[in-house]
Amino acid sequence: MYCLYEHGDTPVTVSTVDEADALIGLVRVESPSAAPVLLDVHLSGDPYAQGSDVGITVDRGVIRYSGPEWPHGVVSAGNASTDGEPRSYFYMGHGREFPANSEVPIDVVRQAVKEFMESSGARPTCVRWQDAP
Repeated sequence: MYCLYEHGDTPVTVSTVDEADALIGLVRVESPSAAPVLLDVHLSGDPYAQGSDVGITVDRGVIRYSGPEWPHGVVSAGNASTDGEPRSYFYMGHGREFPANSEVPIDVVRQAVKEFMESSGARPTCVRWQDAP
């Protein structure tokens, strides 16, 4: 699995679920609360291939999945934020907004990444989904 985050031009490559989990742990530590980090996740080195965006904070995150059946993508559906405002996650210095109800617990994010890897890129089933805005 290839992950791009922050300002790196070279993707981080993880081969196992344990390595992906360790990367999520690292990003949780590095992700500032005011500007949470968004990973661009693919099973190949092609950033335009079927994949996901995975946003990570200390205790929650967001997931956007795209593939042949969902060319415009779907996003995770969690509980609405208390302020009702969209959530911004940052990829290479640019914010990407997600619906106010798109954040899910970090354990769901970890399980979704595991399913994504183990199913060769299929949409994870442990997540409730909604159409991407």
